[in-house]
Amino acid sequence: MLLEKIQRRSLEKLYQSRMFFGDESKAVRKDSLMKGKKVFYIAMFFAIIFMLFRCEGRDSREYLEDRIGIPISSVYPTKNLKDLFEKFPGGFTIYQAHTEGEYRIKVELIGDPITRMIEGTIKKVRRKDGEVTSQVEVKYQKEEFSFSDEKLATELWGYKRFLFQEMTLNKEVLSKFKLKDTYYNSNSGGFEIEYIVKNEQINEFLGLEKKQQVTLGLHGSNANKKYYYTLSVDVDSDFDFAERIEE
Repeated sequence: MLLEKIQRRSLEKLYQSRMFFGDESKAVRKDSLMKGKKVFYIAMFFAIIFMLFRCEGRDSREYLEDRIGIPISSVYPTKNLKDLFEKFPGGFTIYQAHTEGEYRIKVELIGDPITRMIEGTIKKVRRKDGEVTSQVEVKYQKEEFSFSDEKLATELWGYKRFLFQEMTLNKEVLSKFKLKDTYYNSNSGGFEIEYIVKNEQINEFLGLEKKQQVTLGLHGSNANKKYYYTLSVDVDSDFDFAERIEE
């Protein structure tokens, strides 16, 4: 009987010992899991902080005017379009567009690096469906534009020039404008900066009143390694203007 009691007590202690160590193992595993989650969340927190810190300030006026003002000053101004070949020996494309009621007038010129010819089209495009209702061929030679239809070209493109041929833009000039808004997209690298301006040069070019207030915008992207900037002018919901040089 005594032997049986001793054996029974030993088995109970062994069972209790296993239960104890089993519970402790579970506790250890649970504790390890909690520590793992804690480390994961801490790592995620610092990763987010790093991403935010890396993009911090990129929507600031200082960053954007430095990012845009320096490269755009190499183009604004360029009176002779042929000089763009010196800046962009691999060729370039010039776009300009503005609204006229239910239509949009689009100008596109291509600078061929081999022939060094600059030519393209002027199109009148219906805004609601994109249909081209009129088109004129255009060439730039000897610092002048020539058209396949002079009368129609004058009707469609009264400017017959680009704003970058006349206007000076650089970091210093931009710093004097009244800031409206800034934007930077950390995912795409796209950015823009807008100003409220009363600029006689812009107003004269667009045929506006001298003291007309407009929104001047400059747009670009860090995704573009070459020159690719757009200048826009918004007057109201009925009129907007934009031009871009693309390397």
